[in-house]
Amino acid sequence: MIKRVLTALALIVLAALPAAAQGDGWTAWLFEGATGQMTEVSDSGERSFFFLPKPPGFDTFFRRVAVGHGGSPFAYIVYNSATFQGQLAVASRDGLLTSFNLPLTVADTFEFNPSEDLFNEDNSALAYGYSLDGGGWAVIVLETWQNGAVTNQLRSDETRVEALGIPAGFGLTPVVRQFAARMVTFTLVQSGTEAASRYDSYTWDLNTNTLTLNPAFPGLDADMLPATGETVMTLNDDRLPNQGASFMFFQANSLHVYDPFAAARFPFYNAPAETLFSPEFIQNGELILVNASPASGETSQWRVVRRDGSVVGTLPASILMNDVAGVPDGFIYTTDTFNPGSTTLVHVNTRDGLDAGVPVWSSQAGASPVIAWAGGTSSTAAQAVYTAWAALAEPVYLPAGLAPAFVPTAALVSPNQLAAATPVVEGFLAVGGMAIVNTTEGDQLNVRAAPGTGAAIVGKLSDGARVSLLDGPRFAEGYTWWKIRTASGIEGWAVESVNDNSGRLQTLLPG
Repeated sequence: MIKRVLTALALIVLAALPAAAQGDGWTAWLFEGATGQMTEVSDSGERSFFFLPKPPGFDTFFRRVAVGHGGSPFAYIVYNSATFQGQLAVASRDGLLTSFNLPLTVADTFEFNPSEDLFNEDNSALAYGYSLDGGGWAVIVLETWQNGAVTNQLRSDETRVEALGIPAGFGLTPVVRQFAARMVTFTLVQSGTEAASRYDSYTWDLNTNTLTLNPAFPGLDADMLPATGETVMTLNDDRLPNQGASFMFFQANSLHVYDPFAAARFPFYNAPAETLFSPEFIQNGELILVNASPASGETSQWRVVRRDGSVVGTLPASILMNDVAGVPDGFIYTTDTFNPGSTTLVHVNTRDGLDAGVPVWSSQAGASPVIAWAGGTSSTAAQAVYTAWAALAEPVYLPAGLAPAFVPTAALVSPNQLAAATPVVEGFLAVGGMAIVNTTEGDQLNVRAAPGTGAAIVGKLSDGARVSLLDGPRFAEGYTWWKIRTASGIEGWAVESVNDNSGRLQTLLPG
């Protein structure tokens, strides 16, 4: 785990923030992996604790727990230390709800994203991904309230997955990022590349059993705000000022946000001389806490950023932080600095200023609990005041038809439409494949001699025309371009999507 750093100079106000809101209560769950103890802590101190049950035959807890929306239920992994057999378990305070025996795995969702985003809206089901010891991967949907059945499963060795060209090699882990509106979005992570600059993500529609390439989640270092579905992530963006050559691997020089209401992802903050990591929504999602590290090797510092890209303040380095979570009036973190030998939970009220915070609770000596979940009381849910996001570069839009509740519905591929012998990726636009022109109100799609709006028009195509994809994608003047050829021999460049009155229109659909 990356240690996080914060100032030890308590009570030093680095930047003025709005006056404290009344009733900014919060509750957090902390998990101690050695014993399975779940401890409930509020802004006033410890409230309760209990021990997660171990199903018969299992003796070891994994180090992380996923807690459902509202603070329950609890999903976790237990192992048999002799056989290495694992089990996914779901429990409430009253006992075990259901479990699922896992095949031998190399890595799973809980190693990367053990959050409430793995549960659906009413916590009645959980999405979970894992890689297989002999190669390949799987994603399952497990009921939590009813009979505990696996209702849906997606495997890398299925014909429909192989035909889409989705990787299936050894050490690939499908990390579930979100489960909402019967859509499961997951990111494929190659073992040993947990700090890669970009990843491919996919959305699995449980209603139609289809897959969509999802460009909204290329960064694994991310945090989602459950109330809105917005996701902030650190990314390498070459369109913005950077010093990438000065960093050993790559420089995450920007903070991006996926805004589900705009159906787009775009950068809102740029750090030209630093690499960013561990972003976290704080203060009801009004602010973002992020760690910044210069290429010089100097100690990294935590910084608070607004949605408009302005900086609230930067905290000098001294206290080590193990875990961080946002709460309505700021954030909480764990550290062993306040009480060496045990873990202390500290609360920072960012509405009053930026400082080292106030200790709220300490564990027993030798214990190392982690923050599993944090949330505000119902009286604070409507207090957030969200300003507009800055957009520092052209957004990346999701496929046309994206619903306001971040549900992709276009560019889907049905297993019935796939021919297993066809090597071309039919679910996405790809060189060697086909596309269908999609226009509205009788409009025609311009075909140009080069990728650019100033290039000569060599042809116009009506809605429904089918074309071959020869080259691309190319990016010019804020558009994504593909080189196409019609059945009649017209050849040139056309845009993949455009803005229209109803939002983003995908002008070239996989076909």
